[in-house]
Amino acid sequence: MLADLTIFAAGYLVFIEAIVALGAVVFVLFRQPRLEAVRWLFAAGITGVMAEVFTQMGGALYTDPRPFAVGHFHPLIAHAPDNGFPSDHALLAAFLVACVILVRFWRFVPIVVVLDVLVDWARVGAGIHHPIDVIGSTVFVAAGMIIAIAVTPLVFDWITPHLPNSLSGLAPVSSWPHSSHNNQP
Repeated sequence: MLADLTIFAAGYLVFIEAIVALGAVVFVLFRQPRLEAVRWLFAAGITGVMAEVFTQMGGALYTDPRPFAVGHFHPLIAHAPDNGFPSDHALLAAFLVACVILVRFWRFVPIVVVLDVLVDWARVGAGIHHPIDVIGSTVFVAAGMIIAIAVTPLVFDWITPHLPNSLSGLAPVSSWPHSSHNNQP
């Protein structure tokens, strides 16, 4: 039973976390002014790009053989015996937490954090990652988010005058036209 839960959490829980995080982000952004939604997109994009840059650098600089390759056992989930550092699943799970933090939906942050920790635990418990692999992924996303928080206002101020009027308005996203055929004669 525990093995089945671990297999499910290691392979699929990150997708449930994605649905929860996406729902939270859409819920908040739908009520925000368009400019705030665009600002969030910039911050989330910078966070994701920087986390991926750190991931690529970290994977190139540090090699951590997967636990099953070192311990000569069969993991709960079949996996190639490649470099386990950093964990892609843990990176996505941490990025989803960052997205909810960046949208400032504080009531949902604990929910996605718990899901993130469960994904990390399951990846380690399934025997396909060491703790350093999932911790490294979380650190890379946190570093990317710190950079995004610092850089987004500068980039946003520089790019805002060049945005089309439909994106730079103060009306909430929910007031956007629902189709391109709005009341045209």
